[in-house]
Amino acid sequence: MINKEFLKKLTILYVEDEDLAREKLAKTLTRLFKTVYLAPNGMEGYLQFQKLHLAKTPVDLVLSDINMPKMSGIEMLEQIRELDEEVPFIFTTARSESENLLRAIELKANHYILKPIDTEDVILKSQEVCQKKYYERMLTLKNQELQQYLNAIDNIAIVVKFDEEGKIYFANSAMLESIEKNQEEILETNIKELIHKDISKDMIEDIFNALKQKKSFKGELKFSNSKNEPFYTNNNIFEIIENEKNLFISIGFLSTEENIEKREFKKKVIKNIQEHKELLAKAKNQLEETKIKLSKYENILPMLKSELELEKKRNQAKLQQIKHYEDEKLNIDEKQEGILKIKNKQIEDYKEAMNKIKREKELLIEKIHTLEEEILAKKVDIEKKQETIEVKNKRIEDLNDVIKHRESQLRELDPKALLS
Repeated sequence: MINKEFLKKLTILYVEDEDLAREKLAKTLTRLFKTVYLAPNGMEGYLQFQKLHLAKTPVDLVLSDINMPKMSGIEMLEQIRELDEEVPFIFTTARSESENLLRAIELKANHYILKPIDTEDVILKSQEVCQKKYYERMLTLKNQELQQYLNAIDNIAIVVKFDEEGKIYFANSAMLESIEKNQEEILETNIKELIHKDISKDMIEDIFNALKQKKSFKGELKFSNSKNEPFYTNNNIFEIIENEKNLFISIGFLSTEENIEKREFKKKVIKNIQEHKELLAKAKNQLEETKIKLSKYENILPMLKSELELEKKRNQAKLQQIKHYEDEKLNIDEKQEGILKIKNKQIEDYKEAMNKIKREKELLIEKIHTLEEEILAKKVDIEKKQETIEVKNKRIEDLNDVIKHRESQLRELDPKALLS
């Protein structure tokens, strides 16, 4: 069952060279996980992981294809393992290859999923791997916390572990200092021998019988050191299981003023020593981290150089192409300049022809105006002459009428007169 609340706390790096497959699964991953980083090949995936690692941004899971350009998934995992030996890793691949599978196991890969990918299966396996890692981390933190408590107790308390017969299996430094023995000597000693002779054997047996009956003991005990000098401790004794063996642990605190002061002084000295050790450990860790970073850069430097050389070749090819384009452009510019000159000459000739035509047009217009004036004058003259003709025609008609009248009169007077 998918635990969405748990997945929303996780950061995943997904590496896949097929764009469509990467985009498709990334949509689902983005909905479920807190943060999803994507990379199109092993080189980009490693650089992305390295960047997050240097930025102290934890990656909870790496999901990657195996067969990719520039750097395969196996090669990427080899590089990542130099930075982080524990980050969970799940491989996806289109084919099962025993050699890749064995190498993936050697590099602590957690799962191996065949394509085509079942999205739900990927999510469930991712969840399972991350939950396992989460519980392991929590257990480690709890163990570290417990160890811190034990270390704190070791600094201020007297601790002894022994079996039901009293045989000592462990004594801390405070106990060793109090009884003035080393670890080898005390391991050959029975705790009953360390209890002062003033304590009756019956009381000692009662304590052991109670412990065997799963009961704890709380109270003050009197011990003696190698010089038979007594010292008192307030003890709490109870049963523990260590390495599948039932033991008893006694945690006591010195109750005499002199011993308490002595213990406090020694505790301060031990604290100073521990602080010095912590500083040394911190410096050592920083040195190791520097070495790892240096080693990492040494490993990646050849690849970066190769990428740089490839990029230089690409840039050189691009520069040559640009030069070719520039030469072509120069030729085109020269051709265009020649064409432009021809066109400009044609334009000038056209302008000159247009000006000539314009002048001729203006002369023609003037001639037309003159002819129009002449035609108008001719029209006026013709009209006047037409009027004169009409007047004359009228007079002729009138004379003809007069003649006809006179002839008519003559016929009446003398019909023969007209014939002669």
